[in-house]
Amino acid sequence: MFDIKKVCVLVLFLLALPRGVNALDSDSDPLDDSLLNERIGVELPNNENVPEESVVELEEGGMAESSKAPSVNESIILPEHLGPVLVESEDSIESQVKFDSYPSILQSQQEVPWKPSIAPLLDVPVLQQVTPVEDLLSVPKPNTTDAPKKVPTPAKMLAVDVHPKMPQIAILIDDLGYSRDGMESSLLLPTEVALAILPSTPFALQTALTSQKQHRITLLHAPMENQRELKLGPGGLYASMTEQELKTTLSKDLDSLPGIQGVNNHMGSLLTTKADSMKWVMETLKGRSLFFIDSLTSAQSVAKKTAQEEGLKTVGRDVFLDNIRTEEAIDKQFSRLIKLAKRHGSALAIGHPYPETMAYLKKRLKNLEQDGVRLVKVSDLLIAYPLSKPLSTETK
Repeated sequence: MFDIKKVCVLVLFLLALPRGVNALDSDSDPLDDSLLNERIGVELPNNENVPEESVVELEEGGMAESSKAPSVNESIILPEHLGPVLVESEDSIESQVKFDSYPSILQSQQEVPWKPSIAPLLDVPVLQQVTPVEDLLSVPKPNTTDAPKKVPTPAKMLAVDVHPKMPQIAILIDDLGYSRDGMESSLLLPTEVALAILPSTPFALQTALTSQKQHRITLLHAPMENQRELKLGPGGLYASMTEQELKTTLSKDLDSLPGIQGVNNHMGSLLTTKADSMKWVMETLKGRSLFFIDSLTSAQSVAKKTAQEEGLKTVGRDVFLDNIRTEEAIDKQFSRLIKLAKRHGSALAIGHPYPETMAYLKKRLKNLEQDGVRLVKVSDLLIAYPLSKPLSTETK
């Protein structure tokens, strides 16, 4: 039989020891050294006590701690963005931390205070001044006080930017003044059509006055000597006249008609070939600021050339519309007029107050746009030429 007294003494002795008290208070059996090593993941030599300060290798994202950590079984995992952390212990220890995701970190063995590491994604962005959309869309006003105003320079116009002008035609009706019907029918034509009136004829003054009211170009149809010796009528100019006689007769013809703006020759196949006579004519017209149109009744005419030398505005006739008084012949000449206008840019036609001519023009001039030409005044076709030599004001 056991000795009850000895057993009670042994139990009391064990209870008196501190380790025994802890062992009795614990819910589980006390851990030996080998079990402790397996739990903390440290391999130590057999029969050696665990040092008071140990080196612990944890998995990525773990934490190294001393033997005085709260509990070996509890693993402390910090958030990834805070990075590796060193826990400062009371006694200085040597710690070696290995992290695959953060190489070469904390290689120093000195004691490093704990500091949180904040990931860049958590940095607060610096707020920049935002420009309102209204300010971006609005154009800043230039400072007119400091800088001088810049005058915009227009871009140079290129040849491709210029629209070609529509070909122009002008029409002049001669021999007005003898017939009432001719006067009335010609005044019914578009106002761009010019009228040339013979001096001292029955209806000359009435035609000139009505034409002036219509703001129509009106010319003196000056009778000039022809090679066939046809009668000229009152106010005719002859090659046998002196300078004084020719200038006096021409001035009288001009004074008889109001609103005269220019002169063209009636017949004149002889006089227009005389340089002296043409010079006297152009000098008279120049003194009155009138223009001259050469009817070109002769291929040897020097009238246009003389007008150019005297500095007058002038132009020559291109087409006679009604040398043959039929609608078919007039239409053929009108088509020739359009062709010349398209080739040269402009052309001038001369007609007469025949019933056939008046009826054709009244109908034909309404549809010019279909032909690609435009009816203009004869003044739009005039060309001013520079003087080739100084003009003499002396009279013989």
